[in-house]
Amino acid sequence: MDHKILKKNVRRALEEDRVRNDLSIKALKSFAEKLITAKLTVKESAILCGTAWFEESFNQVDPRIKIQWKFKEGDKLIKNSLVAIVKGPSNKVLSAERTALNFLQLMSGISTKTSNIIKLIKNKNIKLLDTRKTIPGVRYEQKYSTKIGGAINHRFDLSDGLMIKDNHIAAVGGLDKFSFKKNLKKGKFLEIEVKKISQLKAALKLNPDIIMLDNFSASSLQKAIKIINKQCLVEISGIRDSKQFIEFSKFDVNFISLGDLTKNIQSIDFSLNLES
Repeated sequence: MDHKILKKNVRRALEEDRVRNDLSIKALKSFAEKLITAKLTVKESAILCGTAWFEESFNQVDPRIKIQWKFKEGDKLIKNSLVAIVKGPSNKVLSAERTALNFLQLMSGISTKTSNIIKLIKNKNIKLLDTRKTIPGVRYEQKYSTKIGGAINHRFDLSDGLMIKDNHIAAVGGLDKFSFKKNLKKGKFLEIEVKKISQLKAALKLNPDIIMLDNFSASSLQKAIKIINKQCLVEISGIRDSKQFIEFSKFDVNFISLGDLTKNIQSIDFSLNLES
């Protein structure tokens, strides 16, 4: 976990909500500094993710706010579980609660979705990859969440690996037009996106580390895997539904990538309520 990014992103979120100018706090008057206790509960089953962001949201507003967790990061939560207890001055707790909950509900939603999709993969040798299809400004949080859910982070940014995709191929007029010697630094990789079997021969000539088979039918996928014949790692993308996920995960491939992990998110329903 990169604490610098965490602190920076929490600070930006708090500034966006203008917590230092919370007009509702003025209505509390003499009760503003009253010490309160609030219970964090979850209204549905989930994988808990984003606890550090939840804590940091309160800590940046007032370090006196204390949180007692009943579960740890990555734990499975049962519907209606008491997740944590928050104690501190009422004005500071109430000003920071929305930002804290926003991080927790978003990140837990992603980790929960990721965990549920991994259960569909029948071949346990296949690893689930996330993508760069993320919300601007919170890529770090989203990719952290997929990892907590059990996926592997693919490229965090464009500098993490050389990936030749369909538009790069279209820009030069075909895969056979590429002529370069693979010379990547340690830890980097060359991946080529292929949309039809006729592209495989040219792709393999470039000595890729990974070939991505995008939007292939089951029969075409079978033929492509046979042609590649372990010359490089194989990634599948373009899966549209759970039925296809189950079918395709039976093939002898290395990875399945899914932009849907971070693109279409259903947040988890958490609530923070004061004790009466």
